[in-house]
This record gives sequence, structure tokens and C-alpha cells, in this order.
Amino acid sequence: MKLRNLLAFLIILLVLPGMKAFSQADLENPLIPSYEAPPIYLGPVIGYNRSMHSVDLASFDEALCPRFKDGQSNGFFIGFSYEEHLGKDATQSTSSFIFRVLYNTMPAYLEVSEGAIPSLITIVDANGTPIGEDVIQSSTLHTLDVNYSMITAEVMYKINPIPGLPLGFVVGPTFDFAMTKTHDQRYKLVQPLEAQFRVNPDYEKPPYNYKYVDNDRTIVVNEGDIPDSQGFRFGIKAGMQLELLAGPWVIVPGIAYNLGITNLSSAEDWRVDALQVGIDFRYALKF
Repeated sequence: MKLRNLLAFLIILLVLPGMKAFSQADLENPLIPSYEAPPIYLGPVIGYNRSMHSVDLASFDEALCPRFKDGQSNGFFIGFSYEEHLGKDATQSTSSFIFRVLYNTMPAYLEVSEGAIPSLITIVDANGTPIGEDVIQSSTLHTLDVNYSMITAEVMYKINPIPGLPLGFVVGPTFDFAMTKTHDQRYKLVQPLEAQFRVNPDYEKPPYNYKYVDNDRTIVVNEGDIPDSQGFRFGIKAGMQLELLAGPWVIVPGIAYNLGITNLSSAEDWRVDALQVGIDFRYALKF
């Protein structure tokens, strides 16, 4: 009887580990270890562009006329970002790739003024009838408004060089596809206030196509698409960012410089750069 009890006890000792191993096998196949993929981070992006146009343009074809040189303005960007960490553990990863699709605006305003210059004017009476001519000192202003917007695809490589510090550095190319690339150039009479440009009907026809507006005190010299403007812009972007955790969200404020490599117009040395300040909101998605 004692021998039978001993045999039963030994059988139980042998069977129990096997049953435990079998139950674990249901949860994890030793030939195919379980692997939890690191989360991906996806969310909206919004920010501010201080766009800078480096260019040297003639205000008119005449050599003595002033030239537009460089201009700046305020723009914005909005879109979505996607971040994928390198390595199995996103919490320990120090590098990643960030992909963004954005709507970008990088406008510019350029102006150049002409000081007091002697101008021949026609004097008219109360009925608008010319009664003579006189020479006065006049001042004028040339302005150029550039509207430049794009759909942008960015590929950034990010690295966090200091362990424990949520400070990252990013660098990578931007691929920009122009949506709008127009300009509006005007020649304005500033002083004297009672004067007007003398309308020349020949200038209202090709090849000039000027328009007189603002009670003939402003001439619209050019408007519409920028001549020889290109539909593609390539740039290099570099900057830094902070990564702030808020539950399943990562809030990422950052600043970067976007350096234009290609020209806006094939006829001019016209580069467009931007100082970009923005914030990404990324949600951790696990699969």
C-alpha cells in the first residue's frame, strides 16, 4: 500500500510540470516568441513661418529704376505627422524617423521707395481742364506682394543625444509642390497728395498691360503668376524639439530653419527660406 502511494506521488510530480508547460505553450510558442511592436505616433501639426525671400528684381525694365532686394512676411503650416521609433522599446529609443505632410505658406513683401524727385505735372482747373504745367518734388513707392503656398512632404531623422533629457535634434529634406505662386507689383504716388499719374493709354495695352487704380495714384505693373516660376521646391530642414508627455499624447514644440535649395523662378536667383516654429500633437497607437 505504501509503495502504491509512493508511485502515485511520483507520477503527480512528473505530470504537474508538464501541465504547467503546456498551459504556457498556449500563450507563447517557444518557436515563435511573442513580440509587442513599439507604438507609432500620429497626430496634427500646426505652426508659424517667418518666410524670407532672397532675390534681386528690377521694378521696371529701365536700368535707372530701383530694384527689389529681399523680402519677408508671415506664413503658417498645418498638417499631420507620423513618427516611428527605431528599436523595440519606444521608451528607450534615442532615434526615430518623422514624416510630415503639410500645407505651407511662405509669402513675401518687398518694397523700395524713391525720394523726392522733380516731376512735371499738369495743372488743371476746377473743371479738370488743363491750364498749364509745373515742376514739383514727388516721392513714389514700389511694392511687390508674393503669394507662395505649397503641399510639403518632409522626412526627418531625429536623435535624442542626452539620455533622460527629452531634447531632440532633427534634420532632413523637404519636398514642396507649389499650389500658388503669384505676385502683385504696384507703383504708388506718395507725395504730393493732390497729384495723380498722367494716364497713358499706350501703357494699358500689350506688352505693358498696366492698370491705373486708386484715383490714378497707383499703377498695377504686374499681377498673376510669377514669370518662369517652378512648381517644385527642394529644401533642407534642421532644428530642435522638446517631447512632453501628456497621457497617451506626446506634445512636441519645436523650432527649425528651412533652407531652400532650388529657385522659385528659373529666370532668377530667387531662394525661399523660412524660420519655422510649431507644435506637433502625437497620439501613441499600439498594434
